[in-house]
Amino acid sequence: MKIIESVNKHQMIPFVMTMFVYFADLYLYLLDYISNFFFWIILFLLVILWSFFLFSIRKTQISKHTFVFTLIASLFLLVYEFPILSVKENNYFVLSYLPPEELIKNTGIYILPVKSIEIQQQEPLNEPAFRNFHSHLLILDIIKGTNFQVYSGKTSFIYKLVGINLEEDYFHQMSVNVKSYLNTSNPAIDEFLSRNNSGGNSAGLALVLSSLVEQGKFKNNIPIGVTGAISKTGKAIEIGLTKEKILSANKIGLSYIILPIGNLEEGNDVVKSLNLPIEVIGVRNVDEAIEQINELNKDLE
Repeated sequence: MKIIESVNKHQMIPFVMTMFVYFADLYLYLLDYISNFFFWIILFLLVILWSFFLFSIRKTQISKHTFVFTLIASLFLLVYEFPILSVKENNYFVLSYLPPEELIKNTGIYILPVKSIEIQQQEPLNEPAFRNFHSHLLILDIIKGTNFQVYSGKTSFIYKLVGINLEEDYFHQMSVNVKSYLNTSNPAIDEFLSRNNSGGNSAGLALVLSSLVEQGKFKNNIPIGVTGAISKTGKAIEIGLTKEKILSANKIGLSYIILPIGNLEEGNDVVKSLNLPIEVIGVRNVDEAIEQINELNKDLE
């Protein structure tokens, strides 16, 4: 009788326990401590547990409403996380070389693109064999994907099914910010921003500087690699794949790279560790980038 009274008094305990197990399970998964399969199996066992418990108390005086609700919640979580099983255990991002591009000729400002290919497979990737088979690609790096990336992709996919897009279109936002800052059109930049299969926002700073050189706002006679996102007010915003972009610049012999100040430490570490003949320059905004370019040109006069 006391057991029945205790369970009826604390009816939310089953639901609280389920939520605790779920979030602990999710936490371990996102930190790569457990696999997709193990993550989902824990949720499956919760459903089995509450189903068995409901069956066991069906003839008792214990209130069953909370247990039914908890079972329904467990079933929902099981179904919601089911797509995670379709993702193979090993996913990788292969980052390969694309030639730096002087989008507006004779400006000396080079965009530093990187091609990214996602690969999913059950077995761990044999890097030497993969590089040998894809010898036509100049592979800059192969990065093991994380469970966090997998889960983010799964969540975005589910929301898209119901008409909600959680993914930020970085390329579109870059286009808006560049056009807003320049407040004028440029055929070469417009063509670049209309390209299909382009992504990311790291060309923003280079696009703005290229246009300003062409407009005669300042002069540049030195080939300079430029990477970095940009805000509508001209702030240089940190980007990813710094190492790969520096390797890309080094491939064509660029001696200078301008990037956001937030990427400067990583950039210097890359140059130092690989002993590259490149000077990395960090800037906070467009005006600082112009000042640095003017200084570089002055030194060569």
